[in-house]
Amino acid sequence: MIRLKKFKLHNFTLNKPKHFWLISFAIFVLAIATIIEPAYSFLGHPQGANALYGKVADTRNWSGVTGDSLIKNAKVTINSLPAQTAYTDENGQFWFNGLRDIPYSVSVDTSDRHYSYSINVDGTTGIFLDLAAEEHHNLKELDY
Repeated sequence: MIRLKKFKLHNFTLNKPKHFWLISFAIFVLAIATIIEPAYSFLGHPQGANALYGKVADTRNWSGVTGDSLIKNAKVTINSLPAQTAYTDENGQFWFNGLRDIPYSVSVDTSDRHYSYSINVDGTTGIFLDLAAEEHHNLKELDY
């Protein structure tokens, strides 16, 4: 049971609970946190509503047959928070959800090589990653 005590303020009588100031302070802190949290929501909740999808292919050894150059079971990693990893399916396709509209680094690891790309996500973004086109730009691979 809450005990009420009376106090008088300029001929105005008000009954208030014993812990009025503690409750008022708690409500004030919650109100401030509710107002400020959306501005800093990217700190605790980096995920967005966008997606990145695409295909991985290597056209260096393409024989002219449709789908012949697609890379199956390649490890594709994006530097989101937390980092997401997907493996390409039998059609060379991959998909990442929960991204924001920012640039990301995407890496593709095949059985023998590592490739890096920088991709701007804007809504639902589709890309085609041709490993043959990236071969001369890949600084992580050195051929002796």
